[in-house]
Amino acid sequence: MRRVLIFILVLIFLTFSISVIGAYLLSKHEGVAFGEKVAVIPLYGTISYSQDTGFFAESRVTPAKFKEQLKKAENDDSVKAIVIDINSPGGSVVASEEIATALERTSKPTVAWLSEVATSGAYYVASSADYIVADKASITGSIGVISVFPQFSELLDKIGVNFTIIKGGEFKDFSTGYRPMRDEEIEMMEEVVSEIYDQFLWKIASNRNFSIEYARSIAEGKVYSGVKAAELGLVDEIGDREKAIEIASRMGGIKGEPKVVTYRKSGILEEFIGSAFMNIGYGFAKGLVEGYTHLMAEP
Repeated sequence: MRRVLIFILVLIFLTFSISVIGAYLLSKHEGVAFGEKVAVIPLYGTISYSQDTGFFAESRVTPAKFKEQLKKAENDDSVKAIVIDINSPGGSVVASEEIATALERTSKPTVAWLSEVATSGAYYVASSADYIVADKASITGSIGVISVFPQFSELLDKIGVNFTIIKGGEFKDFSTGYRPMRDEEIEMMEEVVSEIYDQFLWKIASNRNFSIEYARSIAEGKVYSGVKAAELGLVDEIGDREKAIEIASRMGGIKGEPKVVTYRKSGILEEFIGSAFMNIGYGFAKGLVEGYTHLMAEP
């Protein structure tokens, strides 16, 4: 009898623990909010195809993760508008373009909020939103393309290090840094960078209804405060995060105070307990939330 009682108590404890963990994960991933919502998707750190790993790794955002969160907001009928909370210096051209394209294709109203930094590829993404709000002290712009090739052949000569390069193709070793780049190689890379830069300009001009001449005049890699960016038309309005949410709520047709749900990155807890245990708790808690929502909806 005592063993049965202990077993029941342990079972109750485990059920409670899984529910608590599941509720935590549910709030971290979807947010527990009832009624019509504004979804906030953070875009923090360098934009890249590479995931950040380890405790001290640089914070990054990948197209795969961003599109996963965007799809979640798209598929949630209670989400009426989306805010992209941006604090990023930009990053990969291709990754930025993929995120921007996904944002353009979403069917729900989108507002980009520029917090501390939203430059280069991050502004590329922001320009694809329906509306842009920036903090007055935000640093934005830096519309341009850069390609850096270190050249350390003189250093190698000084320390007596030599390389024997065997290659197939005249230009194959131009970026190794073991020798100075030739004029024709510099010209080749200038053409590539110029082409990508023009694509960037055309995208910004199209998204912000600028002429290509005007876009070029305010680009050139220049950075601006949020206030100056608003004067130039790079952003639509100056305001804080709450202002961006308010505008998104209005664009989504939400009456009254909107419910806000923030999609966050996976934390250490999720990685520690493992995906299987997470899914049990997540499903359990989600069932409770959905059951409560169903009861509230009944007359």
